[in-house]
Amino acid sequence: MGLTKKDDGKGEDAPEDPPVVKKLKEICDQCRDLKLEHEKKIAELEAEYAQKTRPLWDQRKEVLLTADGAAPATGTPALSGFWLQALQNHPAFEDLIQEYDAPVLEYLQDITTKLTDEKDSNVGFELTFHFATNPFFENTTLKKVYTTERTCIYRDEIDAKEVAADTINWHPNKDVTVEKVTKKQKGGAKKGKPKKEKEEPRPSFFRDFFRTLKTGVPLPEDAKMQAQMLSQEEEDEEMEEDDDEEELLRCLLENDLEIGQCLKDDIIPWAVRWYTGEAAPEGWDVEDEDDEEEDEDFDEDEEEESDDEPPRGGKGKGGGKGKGGGKGKKGGKEHKAGEEAKEECKQQ
Repeated sequence: MGLTKKDDGKGEDAPEDPPVVKKLKEICDQCRDLKLEHEKKIAELEAEYAQKTRPLWDQRKEVLLTADGAAPATGTPALSGFWLQALQNHPAFEDLIQEYDAPVLEYLQDITTKLTDEKDSNVGFELTFHFATNPFFENTTLKKVYTTERTCIYRDEIDAKEVAADTINWHPNKDVTVEKVTKKQKGGAKKGKPKKEKEEPRPSFFRDFFRTLKTGVPLPEDAKMQAQMLSQEEEDEEMEEDDDEEELLRCLLENDLEIGQCLKDDIIPWAVRWYTGEAAPEGWDVEDEDDEEEDEDFDEDEEEESDDEPPRGGKGKGGGKGKGGGKGKKGGKEHKAGEEAKEECKQQ
């Protein structure tokens, strides 16, 4: 298993360890070697059982894709919106998915994962989203690759070095990651002259999750804002506007890795349990068909009350702006989305 050496904080002039510490370190190093040997055996066993599990996941996909002629033309016709609901029922994704992302995710057929190196789980993994032909973008697959490294064996820390995501090829006027905003004209608009519109980025699962994060790739302004909010949630103090971009990148990578691990370890293996809500933490409100019917009734009432109001960018279920975009309320208790996601991943 890979081990990355880090600076232990001791300079060349640091005092030599006393004999008793040296002896204890020798014992500790033997324990470390046994741990690495143990991890190697586990990796071999996991690789063996991954080969046995994949055919079962293929069976799951076949069941979801098999339906009679009356089934809706979505990604999973046997159970429309299967993956969308499974994702929404997980704390890591519930506030990351916006209402205008949902119609796109209806075309999601499957999500698969595999380790970059089956002999070493510390070096990374990849996630692949498989889509049916849809009116939103050309891609049939969207891949995301996490490159990770073990930074400290003594704390068992795994950090993301970079995240590479496929570019989404949106069809014209179908990009849900932007919205058209009417630009105010200086001196007031003249009668009969069309108002100028421009596209502005907005929170979206397809913007925030499928974002490449690596050193040397400049962060867009919305990503910087997200990193600042995440840091504020974790440390209860606001980042300075001129914070080092490397620190902002580190914050985004850490957050993104947590979400990716939840998808890899929780949702993909136990998808139907997340779909039904059985795997959701106690007290967590889950999506079901009754909720969707109530939402549709509520939307109809809203439309009757304000027919002239133009539709604006919506927020994810629970009122959040994505994982780093504030707090949501579930089960009568207020929580931070990032903290809840981290806690849930640890429970699995």
